[in-house]
Amino acid sequence: MKENQVKTAINQISVPHSKLDSIIDCAIQGEKVRKKKWTFSIIKYIATIALVSVLTFSSALVSPTLANFVIQIPVIGSVFNYFVFDKAYFKAYKELSTDIGIVEESNGIKMIIDQAIYDGNMVTLSYIIQTNEQFGTIPSFENLPITQGNFNNTSYDVDYVKDVGYVGVMTLSMFEDNRKTVNIVWKPKAISYDNKTIHGDWEFKFSLKEIPSISIPINKKVSKNGVSVRLIDAKKTDMNLSINYSQVIDPNLLESMEYVEAELYAIDNLGNKYKVPYNGGKGIVDSDSSEDILWNATIHGLDKKATSLTFYPFAHISNLPNESSENNSKRIDFDPITINLKMK
Repeated sequence: MKENQVKTAINQISVPHSKLDSIIDCAIQGEKVRKKKWTFSIIKYIATIALVSVLTFSSALVSPTLANFVIQIPVIGSVFNYFVFDKAYFKAYKELSTDIGIVEESNGIKMIIDQAIYDGNMVTLSYIIQTNEQFGTIPSFENLPITQGNFNNTSYDVDYVKDVGYVGVMTLSMFEDNRKTVNIVWKPKAISYDNKTIHGDWEFKFSLKEIPSISIPINKKVSKNGVSVRLIDAKKTDMNLSINYSQVIDPNLLESMEYVEAELYAIDNLGNKYKVPYNGGKGIVDSDSSEDILWNATIHGLDKKATSLTFYPFAHISNLPNESSENNSKRIDFDPITINLKMK
């Protein structure tokens, strides 16, 4: 892959990675304002425009202006590199990501798609909103990106950096539509904060290829108290591990309870503990229960030296509270399930 001007500019910045942490502390000096993460669960199967061919860049791609802009923010260098200090797993994202470098300016606001990566289940992209104005709250967008013409379960995390603007990382979960190449379109149309909205004509279009991965068959089930959890299979890359699992509920259980949600946490053979946040779920066709669901979840920052991983499934069954009662919920912990990470 040819290095674009952005990557060249970044490589010319003489900031040792081992010292970036202290450099950031000194450079920002309290000017960074932490913004909370926002998650948007989009209703599945919303019909949108179809993409019929691989999209090409229509924006100002890797312009000299962007190269100069990146040189001016050596404290960041790359947005993924910046977020590594809050979430260690973004280090792998930065190393494997594709430099996008699309710049769009409208109504005095410059937006930049910095880097992006597609792991087969999720698109992760980093972006910059260049502005000298510190918004009172986290900036929100009228429209979020779509992949293959469909909306996704989308979340993003944003930080404000003085003299730069807002830097953010966004994830688009698309486990229902696995493919080798995905097309992404993002037309934000408006950026809102507090009681103010800025409208603009920003538009981003680009394609990503899936990074290499190995498939790990599992097909192991545990059951308890009318709830069964089956680990179906997993996909391992150099930056994460995505797993498909299902929950199947005894219909009799739903006579007294309304909702069931099965989740996972994991520990590798080296003792590292991992959260396993799910990317989304869908109902199982022709099932006996409305709470029978197929889930997809991802472990970020998996230790490359780990040879096995033990999952600890658990589930919450509950009723929503009403005027006459409080929330009724209980937890079920299942037997652990161990998988081998080194395929023979």
